[in-house]
Amino acid sequence: MRLIIALPVLNEELLLRRSVERVLESVRLTLPGVECLVVIADNGSTDRTKEIGLLLAQENQSVRYLRLTERGKGRAVLAAWQSAPADVFTFMDIDLSTDLKALPSLYEAVITGGGVASGSRFHPQSKVMRSRFRRWYSFGYRTLLHLLFKTSVSDAPCGFKAISRAVFEQIVPQVEDRRWFFDTELILRAERAGFVLQEIPVIWQEQTIAGRKSRVLAPRLAVEYLFRLISLKKRLQ
Repeated sequence: MRLIIALPVLNEELLLRRSVERVLESVRLTLPGVECLVVIADNGSTDRTKEIGLLLAQENQSVRYLRLTERGKGRAVLAAWQSAPADVFTFMDIDLSTDLKALPSLYEAVITGGGVASGSRFHPQSKVMRSRFRRWYSFGYRTLLHLLFKTSVSDAPCGFKAISRAVFEQIVPQVEDRRWFFDTELILRAERAGFVLQEIPVIWQEQTIAGRKSRVLAPRLAVEYLFRLISLKKRLQ
């Protein structure tokens, strides 16, 4: 079985090497026999991300570096997934807020279910350390999703997801968003098409690293999500 792990990045020189090495080690220890390709999808970094990414790719044949001319989380994930054939397509946030102990469960959920697997910070067995503001933000987004789409998914924005080849071939081409809303749209379309969606418990800890700026501007992102949700609701009617 072949696994692709997409790591979308933008100016992540402080994290890139450490995170890639941790992902590779996790795969080696917890998914023996799985052929894995880690794809660094660079959204146009201006720091040393490109230099480090190219070096990592030279050092390890299981790493590939891609440079994108246009920005967007969804665009980066899509480019990484399209870069090589696979049976399971995964992506995760480069800060590894989601503990990699959940990676085998994520992989197995797709292999057994044939659809979409996602980490959920709202799962009863999850352990989550995050600010009160982010808790309320996530709760509001979750409530809005249920009101508009009646979805069974509790944590659509969680940056720890995997899909099967069937979902990649049938659903991904339908996804229009290339920014932060990409994976939410992917989940909603896959669920609507009848694919199995499984949420797994995770250990999730908000990361604060000296010198690193958050890529998420929550108020602006909340407005963008709202418009994207309403637009998708109209298109799916």
